[in-house]
Amino acid sequence: MISQSSQDGGVRKLQHVEINAIVLYITTFFQSTGASLIWPITTLYMHNVLHKSMTISGIVVMGLSAAMMIGNWFGGKLFDHWNPFRALAISVGLALITLLCLTFWNSWPVFAIFLLLLGFADGLIYTLLNSYATTIQKIDTRKVFNLQYLFMNVGVVAGTAIVGFVFDHGVQWVFGSASLMYGIFFILVCYYFNVKGLAKQSARAAARASKSNFKTPVVIYAILGLAFSFYMAYILWETVIATHMTDLGMTTKDYSFLWTLNGVVIIFGQGLLDRFIERLPVRWTVLVGSTLFAGSFLVLIQATTYPMFIVSFLILTIGEILASPQIPAWVDDVSDPNAKGHAQGLLTMFVSLGRAIGPLYGGLLIDSGSYKLLFTSVFIIMLFFIILTWLLNNLHKRA
Repeated sequence: MISQSSQDGGVRKLQHVEINAIVLYITTFFQSTGASLIWPITTLYMHNVLHKSMTISGIVVMGLSAAMMIGNWFGGKLFDHWNPFRALAISVGLALITLLCLTFWNSWPVFAIFLLLLGFADGLIYTLLNSYATTIQKIDTRKVFNLQYLFMNVGVVAGTAIVGFVFDHGVQWVFGSASLMYGIFFILVCYYFNVKGLAKQSARAAARASKSNFKTPVVIYAILGLAFSFYMAYILWETVIATHMTDLGMTTKDYSFLWTLNGVVIIFGQGLLDRFIERLPVRWTVLVGSTLFAGSFLVLIQATTYPMFIVSFLILTIGEILASPQIPAWVDDVSDPNAKGHAQGLLTMFVSLGRAIGPLYGGLLIDSGSYKLLFTSVFIIMLFFIILTWLLNNLHKRA
């Protein structure tokens, strides 16, 4: 929402400038729907249609995450030091043009090149949207990210449901549908994100940050490490666990149903959590949620039947509901108030890094050990960062 300057005793006061929260949530939905049309079919399309090996497909997916990390970093810099609206409009425009090109040109190696470009654009977009969210002060920051996460997951459910119908008719329909979502996203950005005064506000904040003696607390690096381990573990459910389930005799339909269940639980769970989120300390929602998330891998170690996989995924989903939307809120709380974009850029970089390393790490441990070794190691890594974050947060509070 745009706040106007006011006069108080002859002294002009500049009030805080922020994006309209409802607009942010709606745009998040369309972006998430568009992105969720793409990621479920990338490996499938490369392997089954373009006839590339799983190794080549894995390298491309890693490259996608690496490109996204670069975009994450630039997105934070552009928000803090340039014009947030122009940065977002150009980023969404780049993603839209790339998707339109993919609709008509999707052979090898053009597909991989455009996919890397799309990853870079989406990396910019994720950081910029999170940075816009930090400008909202009329709503509690944690509630802002909680609702943004809710709308993102509604988009995930919509996108994954749509792609199941359109992929069988040809990949061009998938990219065409994603182009439509990003086209609506682009229109919304052009109409509503050019918030008067926000660019000047960001420039003033960046100038204050350059002169600030603010010392980044060590706990923020522990939170970034926790986010890295969280998403390194999460990406395993999108990659190697699908193979593990089919090896145990379960079907692709069984695996797909888990994601439908995940989306439904998140939508209803986020709605319930939003009622009392402000009463819960952010550190406890993140740490308790992360502990549940890590604990789900202990169940997974023993999982040999479909009901056990459902139980493990439900525990993981509850942990995700508590922790995932609150991690950016916690980072925002402990970071330099004059460098919001930089902090959110770092966070999204570590998230992308976890998603990039997860499949490679999983493949290496499965090839050299077993699924049980992989799941045990993931639990230990997450538990290490949970304890480290808890300890450093206690030291930060005493400082």
